[in-house]
Amino acid sequence: MVRPHVVVYNEVSIDGRVVGFETDPSRYYRRGFRWRSDAILMGSTTALAFGPPEPIADQLRSLPPPERLPVVPGFESLVTEPRPLLVVPDSSGAVRCWIHALAQPWYRAVVVLVSRSTPADYRHYLDRRGIEQLEAGADRVDLAGALDRLSATHGVRSVRTDGGGALNGALLAAGLVDEIALLLDPVVSSDPDGQRVVTLPNPTGPGGIRLRLEEVKHLPEGVLWLRYTPGGSMP
Repeated sequence: MVRPHVVVYNEVSIDGRVVGFETDPSRYYRRGFRWRSDAILMGSTTALAFGPPEPIADQLRSLPPPERLPVVPGFESLVTEPRPLLVVPDSSGAVRCWIHALAQPWYRAVVVLVSRSTPADYRHYLDRRGIEQLEAGADRVDLAGALDRLSATHGVRSVRTDGGGALNGALLAAGLVDEIALLLDPVVSSDPDGQRVVTLPNPTGPGGIRLRLEEVKHLPEGVLWLRYTPGGSMP
């Protein structure tokens, strides 16, 4: 079985934050969608931004799928068929706004990664929204096992992340990342406690996780395009 090729993608400040500064969404998404990814792997915290939680009464009943929103004008060229899957690890059942996510025009379907410890009421809620669940892991989502299953069941060969530090850190720590692509903005984040591009789940050895720089491009407004692969050596 071939595990999917995983690209971690984000836009960061020079102090490594992904929040606390203004970005250009057009630039970010046009570069992100240049990868023809089979799946977008999004962290549960990021998925909360799709909209407010559904009222409890709505969560407890089945609703018809919402109409898909129109593509934002000017971004039509970014939508290609087949559209990618949206894949979200959510073992704790934090995301309760799926009715909003299902209306997004960018994805063909949603798959939620759960574990054996995921609350039963959350799994019932997903069933009522017609959202596929893929179980991998006991106490938390086993990302390696989930990627293998996505490959086997959905033919996923390429994955791009759309998430924050916790997801990126978990993927890196598990050795599942093939590339890291960053837009580096010439700005210091206004939020000194803001989310970092990588937050490892546990400390590593004293050498950290070394990367090899593969590509550098200068973009307008002083932004740098950086692409790394894991496995660099000490100088």
